[in-house]
Order: sequence, then structure tokens, then C-alpha cells
Amino acid sequence: MSPKYEASIDDRIYEVDVKTLDEGGLLIVKIGEQSYSIKTTQNEDGTWTANDTTSDYTIDIVKRTGSKIELEINGEQRVLEWGRKRSQDTIAPTTTSSKSGPKEEGGVYPPMPGKITEVHVEVGTEVSSGETVCILEAMKMFNELKSPKDGIVKEVNIKQGSMVTPTDLLILIE
Repeated sequence: MSPKYEASIDDRIYEVDVKTLDEGGLLIVKIGEQSYSIKTTQNEDGTWTANDTTSDYTIDIVKRTGSKIELEINGEQRVLEWGRKRSQDTIAPTTTSSKSGPKEEGGVYPPMPGKITEVHVEVGTEVSSGETVCILEAMKMFNELKSPKDGIVKEVNIKQGSMVTPTDLLILIE
């Protein structure tokens, strides 16, 4: 089962489902009731190219602030706001699940499977609540994972390139 998202573009809200078909960047993106096959590649200049089998779209991420992303798509400015769609049976991140076990207080866990692209702390680093401690790439999006509290980093269980799942304790802050 793939995660579901809600995305808002130009004040219109869409339900979005993204499935990765291979490591080469082929995605099946379902927006509402329509599905699209999209091939994504990152260009040398840091922009992305997305091809939907009929056209190429050049995408530049201009600015990221929380769940809001300013994009330039083929030269046209767009603002995308997105978030994971929560169902009523979604387990809160601080509870215990029979599959994942208890989450440690002060632990940083990824919200979805992905690859760590940056680690900003090491054991002994003093951090503030809300400070970015690492970056997770998932579904070609970069997510800032933040410290849940003020404290000192006691464990760093990842390095750049680590593949992680939501049950993995990435960083422990005490």
C-alpha cells in the first residue's frame, strides 16, 4: 500500500497516490481518478525533468518551507502545498504498533521509507526543538526531519546514503 497525499495547487485540492515502479525514477501518479506514468530525472544544474510519455516538464524547486514548495515548471511559477493524507485508523507516531514496536522518546523516525541524503548532526551535538537533523529523500521529494526536543544527540544510526523505513530510529536526542 502506497501513502496517499493531499496536494493544493492554485487553491485546488487534489488527492494524490504515488507508486515507485523502479529505481530508475518511473512513477505511477494517481491524481483523483486519473493515473499518469511519469519518468523523473535530476539534471546536472539541480533541476528535474518529468516526462509523462507525451511531454517533458522542467521543474526547479525555488524554495521549500515546511509543506509548502515554490516551483518553477517550464518557466511558470507555482506553489504546491502537500501533506500525507491521514485516515481515521492511522496510528499516532508516539504510540505502539504491533509491527513497529514502541518509539523512543526523543527519537527521530522517518515518516516514510526513503534514502538519507544529508546528516546535519553527530553524537554530542546540541540541538534545539524543530532544528533540522537530517534530510530524507522519498519519492523524489526532500523532507527535513527535525529534532523533537531540545537536547544533546546521543545516537546517530544513519549516514548519507542509508535506506530507512518508518520503524528505524535514525537519531536519538536526550
